[in-house]
Amino acid sequence: MRLIRLPLLLITLLGLASLHAEMLTLTDKQGRSIQADVISVENETAKIKRADGQTFDLPLSNLAEADQRKLRDWAKANPPKLGPDAIMLEFSRAKFSTDRESQSGGAVTAYKDQWGYSLTLTNRTKKELVGIRAEYILFVKQDNTSNYRDTGSKFRRVKHTTKADAIPVLSKITFRTETVPSYRYVLAPGWVWGSGGNQPIKDTLHGMWLRLYVGDELIVEKITPDDLSKTEKWRD
Repeated sequence: MRLIRLPLLLITLLGLASLHAEMLTLTDKQGRSIQADVISVENETAKIKRADGQTFDLPLSNLAEADQRKLRDWAKANPPKLGPDAIMLEFSRAKFSTDRESQSGGAVTAYKDQWGYSLTLTNRTKKELVGIRAEYILFVKQDNTSNYRDTGSKFRRVKHTTKADAIPVLSKITFRTETVPSYRYVLAPGWVWGSGGNQPIKDTLHGMWLRLYVGDELIVEKITPDDLSKTEKWRD
């Protein structure tokens, strides 16, 4: 058995230790074979490591048809990890809309402001990203927090999941989270605050815990403001 002499570019081993590898015997179109660890297969090119530790990029077109199919099947079963630099995240908190509501008798007019976050995702890879999913918890602070003392948290938690559009190569998309209401009240003339009925409670959007996935891979995790991580835990 002769080993293939591969006129291919030798690349650095740095950073490859954490990738999954599988030893396969590969045969080229001239019938020459080599045993190597398959580290990744992407864009019709296999990254392989020989027993001596040397790592090469091997075009699938150099191989016999059976081995080309073998490596394509391997690629489907072992999709490459994207890593934390695949997506750049930018976000801002904003008021998205205001609705006006009146209570019976016109005693109080409530302006309900809808607050949420605007998220911008930039694809920093060389391929389209699909299967993007944002899971997040919005933390809402109330003027009266007595209802939350038994949970150990001073916040009401609102959890959502949003599926985002695909992001083309080196492009960006922007979408909004769900919103939470914050109330402002205008009292009618002659109405005395606290004279009867329930005193309204004002909600304020305090922060967000975001987990951003591509497929099943967690790409970005962001907590804002940072001090939320000291008092809160992610709970499903």
